[in-house]
Amino acid sequence: MRPHLHTHRGRSMKKARSAAGYAVEWLKVANQRDEKKQPYIKPSSLAKGCLLYVAFELQGKPKPPFDARVDRILSVGTDSHRRLQRGLSRTCLAQEVFFEIEEYRIHGFCDGILYIPPGKTADESAAGFWALEFKTTAGSEFDKLKAARVPKEEHIRQAQIYLWGIEKYYEGAIPLKGAIVYYENRDNLEHLAYEVYPDPILMDDLLARVRAMLEGLAEDRLPDDALPLDHWGHTYCPYLDICVPGQKAVEWQAQQPRTIPDHIMADIIAKRIVAKKGAEKIQGQDKKKAGRRSLNDLVRDLDWE
Repeated sequence: MRPHLHTHRGRSMKKARSAAGYAVEWLKVANQRDEKKQPYIKPSSLAKGCLLYVAFELQGKPKPPFDARVDRILSVGTDSHRRLQRGLSRTCLAQEVFFEIEEYRIHGFCDGILYIPPGKTADESAAGFWALEFKTTAGSEFDKLKAARVPKEEHIRQAQIYLWGIEKYYEGAIPLKGAIVYYENRDNLEHLAYEVYPDPILMDDLLARVRAMLEGLAEDRLPDDALPLDHWGHTYCPYLDICVPGQKAVEWQAQQPRTIPDHIMADIIAKRIVAKKGAEKIQGQDKKKAGRRSLNDLVRDLDWE
């Protein structure tokens, strides 16, 4: 029996005599479990990389309600999570796996622990347990992830938090190989998955930032640990109205030369190509050369020189 579970979160729970007794005692205090608990950090919040955002959450600062469109998108994501969990239920050790690290006030639920039996993959080293994290994304974002061949930075960070938290909470009883970040395109249900391996250096740095934030909050000081000026997250932050660094970042971004978003530029290029080819057919011209065309050829043909 793991001793840290008895003192977990400071609950008053007498030491059980057996495994069955432990379950009984746990359920006895279930209703009082969270009554005096301090607010805890969610992995998804910490993964954003902004400790000022996390501090606002711990302080209970209100967020504006989601608009109807965002609410629908979140519902689609929740439904996808449940469907994917059902699909993998027979190859998972567990799903919605809880962990809590009182020292850093971090707790959360990992989507699942996947088990790969020996002999089921060409790479035998892949056999074992893997943390699962499911993500749904729009088609344009999915295409970027597919081209990049790596997860988003914040999702890598979230996977690292799960790997660290589960290992620490269960004292190594679940020997995780790494994490799998599974993306689903909510537009067409196309999917891709990436492996993330433990990165102790990344976690040491992140935990040091968490510790500094908690120490500051204990003295009524907010952290100055925020996102870079050019980060896109400032615009969508629910705490922008009370966040001075965020407001300065948005103001700075507004002064920068405007760029056309990648998906809009791609649409413009595609339409110009189609229009150019259509015009050539009408005029009876055919400028297309046999073989491959260079980027310079395309620029010249589209009159972008």
